[in-house]
Amino acid sequence: MAVLDIVVGRQPVFDRDLTVVGYELLFRPVEGGPAAELDGDLMTTAVLFSSVGIGVNRLVGDKTIFCNADRGLLTGSVPVVLTPERTVFEVVESVALDDEVLDGCRRLVEQGFMLALDHFRWTEHLEPLLEIASLAKIDLHLVDLERLPELMERCRRFGLSLVAERVETAEQLNHCKELGFDYFQGYVLSRPRLVPGRTLDTSSVARLQLAAQLVSSECSAAQLEEIIRAEPAMAYQLLQMAGVGADHGFRRRVQTLREALVIVGWRQLQSWIGFLLLTSKGETSEEEVVTALARARMSELLALEICPHLSGLAFAAGLVSSFDLLLGMRLEEILISLPLDAELHDAVLAKDTEVGRIVGDVIDSQLGNLDKAVRAGLSEHMLLRASIKALGWALDVSRGFVRTSRPPRLARKRVVTRS
Repeated sequence: MAVLDIVVGRQPVFDRDLTVVGYELLFRPVEGGPAAELDGDLMTTAVLFSSVGIGVNRLVGDKTIFCNADRGLLTGSVPVVLTPERTVFEVVESVALDDEVLDGCRRLVEQGFMLALDHFRWTEHLEPLLEIASLAKIDLHLVDLERLPELMERCRRFGLSLVAERVETAEQLNHCKELGFDYFQGYVLSRPRLVPGRTLDTSSVARLQLAAQLVSSECSAAQLEEIIRAEPAMAYQLLQMAGVGADHGFRRRVQTLREALVIVGWRQLQSWIGFLLLTSKGETSEEEVVTALARARMSELLALEICPHLSGLAFAAGLVSSFDLLLGMRLEEILISLPLDAELHDAVLAKDTEVGRIVGDVIDSQLGNLDKAVRAGLSEHMLLRASIKALGWALDVSRGFVRTSRPPRLARKRVVTRS
């Protein structure tokens, strides 16, 4: 299975004590990627999904996220996969401010997001947006420094906090501090840094099948789950999307793929697949897919024998336990970004639980260590029978998806309605 490299730029935002309060996430193309084909909305989507792929906590820790927002995100056609409690969307200056955009901005604020006006310069038509925004980012290269105090005063009338951006010298920093800016961003403090990560490529056929299902009004969660069960890369990315914010209690943790589907929601799934169709380039090989699927199915079959109520958890545990093979990373590191509940987490690591013992036996069975596969008290005959059935199922479903492989290449504003 192909492993895709992903990368996100990250530049910190500092307060007056020069403590990092957040990070702006920036689009950075991967070598050989489709950067030339991406407009503002797709760049935003790339940043959002790449951030989820790398792991939001790895990118920003417990700090606030700043991310550019073009028209699509503001009006709802681009999905929001970040949690509102820690996200500031920067309304880019190229967005035409009309009723649709304003309504979308109000919805985002009602959901708990904060808005910032990026590269802000005063124009009368922006006043409706100033009513609901929390911050204005003022680019020192775009504003006459002699007119800064006047611009700041106008912003203060609307209760906006002020960010000085593109601060490139110590003199500029000191001047902006004296003027009363609240936050600072620029080369004098820190240049943007690239944060690389890895994710699994999804097969072209799987993407097309899931896309077809998602446009059908009669498509059920069970049908979606059936496609994702047969595509480990999609299962991995689905769990990552469900996991955004889980460490902070904004979303519940999951035991099964069905639960992850419910958490992510129909709208985000549609946009996710649309983004994959546009940007995924790699193709998958059969061996690793079959190994992962067979492990998941074998775990499920054995659970049906001794603890049938946990069969869904067993499938998920078997599948997730193979992600280290697919990504070439330590399993413990991968699990940090996935919203697994304690029972599924322990089962994935083959700990001493009902499903954990099964997963441990399945892994040993796949490695040819049948003499060690004794944790769950299953007979050798049961293990071999489940192994044969699972391998047959894995080969069956993978034929539809696999193609020949290629060589790898801040303070919240209180909004007050003005009369």
